[in-house]
Amino acid sequence: MPLPWVSLSFIAGIMIASLLAFSANLWLAMMLALLFIVILFRLLSSTFRLPSFILHPFIFILPISFLCGAWWYQFRQPAIDAFHIAFYNDRDYEILVTGTLAEPPDYRDTYTNLHIKVEAVDSGSGDLPARGAVLVRVPTLVKYEYGERVRVRGDLKTPPEDEEFSYRDYLAREGIHSYMSIADVTILPGNGGNLFFVQVYKLKDKLLEHTYRLYHDPEASLMAGILLGVDTGLTRDLQNAFKNTGTSHIIAISGFNIAIIAGIFFSIFKNMFGERLGAAFAILGIIFYTLLVGADAAVVRAAFMGSISLLARQLGRRNDGMNALALVALIMTIFNPLVIWDVGFQLSFFATLGLILYAEPFSNFTSTLISKISKQDTSMFTRIINDNVVLTFAAQLTTIPIMAYHFKRISLISFIANPFILPVQPAVMVAGGLAVFTSLVIFPLGQLIAWVAWPFASYTIRIVELFDRVPYASIYLGDSSFGMVLAFYIALLSVTFNWQPIKEWISSLAGSLRAVALTATLALLFICMIMIWRASATTGDGQLHITFLEAGSADAVLIQTPEGRNILINGGASTSKLSDELGRRLPFFSRKLDWLIIASTQEEQLAALPRVLERYPPENVLWSGNVQASFPAQALDKFFAEEGIPVSRVEAGQRLELGDGAFIEIQAVGPKGSVVLIQYENFRALLPIGMSEGMLEELEYGNVIGNVDVLLLADSGYAPSNPPDIIENVNPKLVVLSVAAGDPNGLPSESVLESLDGFSVLRTDRSGWISVITDGDQLRVEVERSE
Repeated sequence: MPLPWVSLSFIAGIMIASLLAFSANLWLAMMLALLFIVILFRLLSSTFRLPSFILHPFIFILPISFLCGAWWYQFRQPAIDAFHIAFYNDRDYEILVTGTLAEPPDYRDTYTNLHIKVEAVDSGSGDLPARGAVLVRVPTLVKYEYGERVRVRGDLKTPPEDEEFSYRDYLAREGIHSYMSIADVTILPGNGGNLFFVQVYKLKDKLLEHTYRLYHDPEASLMAGILLGVDTGLTRDLQNAFKNTGTSHIIAISGFNIAIIAGIFFSIFKNMFGERLGAAFAILGIIFYTLLVGADAAVVRAAFMGSISLLARQLGRRNDGMNALALVALIMTIFNPLVIWDVGFQLSFFATLGLILYAEPFSNFTSTLISKISKQDTSMFTRIINDNVVLTFAAQLTTIPIMAYHFKRISLISFIANPFILPVQPAVMVAGGLAVFTSLVIFPLGQLIAWVAWPFASYTIRIVELFDRVPYASIYLGDSSFGMVLAFYIALLSVTFNWQPIKEWISSLAGSLRAVALTATLALLFICMIMIWRASATTGDGQLHITFLEAGSADAVLIQTPEGRNILINGGASTSKLSDELGRRLPFFSRKLDWLIIASTQEEQLAALPRVLERYPPENVLWSGNVQASFPAQALDKFFAEEGIPVSRVEAGQRLELGDGAFIEIQAVGPKGSVVLIQYENFRALLPIGMSEGMLEELEYGNVIGNVDVLLLADSGYAPSNPPDIIENVNPKLVVLSVAAGDPNGLPSESVLESLDGFSVLRTDRSGWISVITDGDQLRVEVERSE
């Protein structure tokens, strides 16, 4: 089965690329280098006798797929510049945004969410063309339509995130990077929507309106959820009841729901038209259902997987089903690399996997067991059990870890509740859908059919509420680690495929003990190559690297000299972040800093250093500022004394030679710290980390220093430390702002941001780490993430 391994390699590349701060060009370069090696081996094979396994396509296809996935992930990351709406996030003033409703409005109890495709933005100087999307929360009383052009005014923010849930990541998967929690909306003339979807969404609105005319709540809201995917009308208690009983797949349009519906449709149509035609009609039913709920991306994805599961059953061999599922996953990640972090995609994938792997063997086992127990004709009973219990169990078996990981609970009652509820769902969907569509033409007839469907909908709700009252029906697990989820799937799939086929596959791939030994040798050489590459990537490359690490509203600057020396200036407040960043950047075979410069002794500037320096001790220390200014400063002073690390007190005009013509010069010293200038040939960077009262006058507001290439704002953009005069006098090409997202003190100051108008600005709260690389004449900038 080559396709599953290719798909997994591609997905693994996406996941690894999300963890490593490599640029798309670097991944592309590695992929091209590997392709060059492939071609070279092919050419050499005609001249030299190479082991056959080296030329096996798998040896090269899987790494290429991995690198292709990594490159594709980085390539698809949005470029946040002045023409992207996210560039204007977190400003201290209101923003005007003009755009088009890209989706139908999402009506909630107390508010409405609008997904706006941005056309222009006005920050106070008139409309500027812009791209991207913004989610806007507005009062729920006004009605909106897909495609309407609107103009919204409000505070544009980066979507929030916390330990429980990252709304930022959730919206990013939909291409949204900006958020307005409160906004004023003006509807503009014109319609910018797709004509086809305008008509589809109008039909959906009409169907929703008729649903609430045909039924009373809660049955009306249940029908809206099942038929149209609009479950916001259900009360919170009822939604929790569906979650607690493991039956929320009925009302939430997801891959798990579509997988179950695919099985139900197939069980209906195969008796009417046979296996082959039954599967075809079931797929048509899924397509019809997809159009009914609006055919948005999530439902199309789920319907695609549900259809593939039906096709896989008709292919007759499990391997073909696995290949089909792998193809679906590959296509979906090509369209959107972030989809692998979407819960709906994960449930879709693993529910379909469960049906492919276990539906047939479980059904055969059930049939055999029932036939042994009873000698009479039990085909009808067996079919009911298989269609309503076994299929559900097969789909749930592979989705339990996903549910436990994301929802932190497992429903023990779901295996009992689903057999009671699923048998009536065809009646709910068929009769309910027929009633709503008929009511568009002849409302009284539609009402009559709705009365037939109502008992089934009411029964569904009452059964869910009944099982929800069962004690300990749902167990709250709390946080589950990714390792536990991975271990579950490894164990499950190992049992499924058994060890013998795995041994045979390894044996056929290896061919002989000699081939195994050669493979191990190549693997060892590859590891050594990676280690050498890692070591060379973190040693001197003839250029000066200045990396502003993400340290919240503090400063942590790592300087790597052309000759490979490493100097750290301050460290910020997060031990884990600083330790992680240093571990990624320091030479592979070294765990020491050449120099540590204490440029400010404030609490937030040094809090991470006492623990981190135990792991990465400096050989020398330059100290400026009052030792008694903070507890971390006192702890560091004690640590340096105990470890015998030499500490030099900084003086104005003092230079630290970095080699190859690069040096650090102290421009001014005060009780709070010092102002640092870094110079390498024609390149200059000013770091006023320890700016104190009186230093501005001493430096003549930057006139003493002159023009610089890079300026780090002092005190995270605090206005008194960053007067407009010093910014104008040093005239930087790039301004770096190290500040925490949502700084509690309101930093950076609005006046400072206004004074930066016309300058290039990068912020660590948006870009993550910011690295400036220069050869002394030219410079380039790399960031951890695009804003």
